[in-house]
Amino acid sequence: MATHDYVLDNATGANFRADINNVLAAIVSNNSASSEPSTKYAYQWWADTNEGVLKIRNSSNDGWVTLLQLDGTLTLEDGSNSAPALGFRDDLNTGIFSSAADTLDVTCGGTTRGSFSSSGLTVTGNVTATTFVGNVDAVDGDFDGTLEADAITVAGVALATVIAGTTVTTATNANHVSVADNESTNENNLIPFIEDASATGNVGLESDGDFTYNPSTGTVTATVFVGAFTGNVTGNASGTAATVTGAAQSNITSLGTLTGLTLSGDMTFTGDSANIVFDKSDSALEFADDAKAKFGTGGDLNIYHDGTNSYIDNVTGAILLRTNNTENSIKCFANAQVELYHDNTKKIETASGGISLTGGAAANITALSDGSTITIDMATACHHSVTLGGNRTFAAPSNQVVGQAGSIFITQDGTGSRTASFNAAFKFVGGTAPTLTTTAAAVDRIDYVILSSNVIHCAVSLDVK
Repeated sequence: MATHDYVLDNATGANFRADINNVLAAIVSNNSASSEPSTKYAYQWWADTNEGVLKIRNSSNDGWVTLLQLDGTLTLEDGSNSAPALGFRDDLNTGIFSSAADTLDVTCGGTTRGSFSSSGLTVTGNVTATTFVGNVDAVDGDFDGTLEADAITVAGVALATVIAGTTVTTATNANHVSVADNESTNENNLIPFIEDASATGNVGLESDGDFTYNPSTGTVTATVFVGAFTGNVTGNASGTAATVTGAAQSNITSLGTLTGLTLSGDMTFTGDSANIVFDKSDSALEFADDAKAKFGTGGDLNIYHDGTNSYIDNVTGAILLRTNNTENSIKCFANAQVELYHDNTKKIETASGGISLTGGAAANITALSDGSTITIDMATACHHSVTLGGNRTFAAPSNQVVGQAGSIFITQDGTGSRTASFNAAFKFVGGTAPTLTTTAAAVDRIDYVILSSNVIHCAVSLDVK
């Protein structure tokens, strides 16, 4: 953990390097500390280890904005209906906020339209839907459309009680129907229905002994149901196709024996904090951020992505990457080495002091483009070669990396007598650049090590043959 004022003072080499290292330590740790940096800048990061949150300095450089917890949990300000905690860039008064503890609110255009709390959901405005499943409590509200339900109450009183003894006067024939309440009798009553589904006008009623209703238990009994069915089923449901919707998991007491199951379409596995989806269109099992694939009885191996990085976490034994089911490619050991294999034979092993290499190591030799000025791109290779077609100047190489070493092979063309001059970045013994061998097809070699930027130590081997 480190902070820094990000001002590099003049100092001796070692002290200046130490100061740079302190700056880098502050950068890579997001200025992690239990107290804020002494010198602050607009848009500066601060990993506040005291509060366990990541903060960013505001544009006015007079306060901090909390972004998320250091364990990865995203937190938001409470916000309000006019300035929600999570809004849309082009519509800042529409989004979500929290008006009180344990409450999630939705605002549209600065007006609260929905509030979720421990007591349920409160909606302000109209609710439009084709189907409601469950209890609907309408207080000073209206239903516009067709209302179908298993049980209806009026002012808290069952509808059957309200209409008990009421004469129905809307019949089209002279014989009115009188409806009486009989809900307490424990008996199976036949249910009347129209004798012909296509009949209109004055028609007769029929009943069937296999279709009954018990007013005491509210049970409807029939031998066969055809078509869609909504409600609770006691007994066996069978048929060529069945769909269960809107049922809580605890209410599905048995699925019977499934000898084979084919699921068509998307499928979502909902977790407490992350979901897993089989996306039919992608033909893929998709894990949301922080949704883990766990392997082993004790969850020994976890594979997941946290929104920023991807992880393979193993807590038991080593991680082995193998080919052909038997040949090792990579072995990773906890608190120990990592091993790389070629054809099931270990070639490289990391150690506390560096690496251990079994066998030889080779680096490619990249051919340079000949021209009046030759600029070596150190990022392309360690070793380079060029055939001189005229007198040339070697410019300061690009993409220099301190510690890189290699060789430069310089060959005379068939004419020979080609000379070369070198940029001051190339440092030779005694400070004198070499005079190349001018014999046609002669080969000279320069071995180099990059000490620092534009300080390249060189050793020359002339007329190598």
